[in-house]
Amino acid sequence: MNNNPLKTPCIILSCISLISVAAVGVLAVSNADLKENTDAAPVYVPVYETTAETAAETEAAAEAEAMTEPPAETEAPETEFAPPVTDENTVYMYDDGITLLEYPAIEGVTMNDFDMSLLETDDRKHKTLFDKDGNKRTRFGIDVSSYQMNIDWNAVAADDVEFAFIRIGYRGYETGKLCEDKYFRRNIEGATAAGIDRGVYFFSQAITPEEAKEEAEYVISILNDCNAELTLPIVFDWEFPTDEDPARTDDLDGDTQTECCIAFCEAVKAAGYEPMYYSTINTAVFRYDMSRLTDYPIWIAEYTPEAHFVYDYKMWQYSCSGIVSGIEGFVDLNIMINE
Repeated sequence: MNNNPLKTPCIILSCISLISVAAVGVLAVSNADLKENTDAAPVYVPVYETTAETAAETEAAAEAEAMTEPPAETEAPETEFAPPVTDENTVYMYDDGITLLEYPAIEGVTMNDFDMSLLETDDRKHKTLFDKDGNKRTRFGIDVSSYQMNIDWNAVAADDVEFAFIRIGYRGYETGKLCEDKYFRRNIEGATAAGIDRGVYFFSQAITPEEAKEEAEYVISILNDCNAELTLPIVFDWEFPTDEDPARTDDLDGDTQTECCIAFCEAVKAAGYEPMYYSTINTAVFRYDMSRLTDYPIWIAEYTPEAHFVYDYKMWQYSCSGIVSGIEGFVDLNIMINE
């Protein structure tokens, strides 16, 4: 059953230049169309839909993955345009910094109170959100996987990184094989020794709730095996693979994806850990039924100078091309909302 109350499609487009934005298109979309068939609205093409590393299927592929360069910078260009004001009935929100979405507010899902005019960014893209009294509302952190290879965690800590989410493993997008990230153990040990707060994420390709529960149990087994101590949540990271090859998840519907998220998060809670889920705006609003996921904080991915996601979130991943001492090449950058 679909509880996300989005209406019949209505497309209002205006001319947009990536160099000089003259106007912004507003797109009212149907949840039924997009949730059941992601090709149903070909006019709407999210530019920054996914940020996940493509999961490897074998040890040899995992070796190749570790040597692969991270994706090129894909942040949206800055614009001076702000969306219309969201109210309790209608939400206006950018998905990619250019495409403006209009849709009914999702019942039961809390809006955030973050004031982006109080967001500061330094010359290395490190962001901090303040409140109106000048107090910091956020902490700065990163997320890493085998793509970053050997990390000097002491140098990372010295660069004011306060937390890190470390990929613990992934499910292969073709065979469904569960694999541990080959750099996980050295990363969790290094981050712990450097005094950095740490959580883990699992790149899911579950197609049933049973598989999602299996993934959570796999994560717990690795944590127990290496005596890893977490100070932050375990994250369910379900994304469409970026590879062009067919994936076992290609035809998964949003309702089943929501069930998978719940199954993973509940298994994590049962093991005594805090769950969280990761999502792009498009997936959060048009695939997940967010009204059923209010028990779990969301980590939102939006590669724009300011966050436009109107619902409450725990973390914001705002760049995949950050620079941090102790890491060669690019790394994902995040801010976490203080408790």
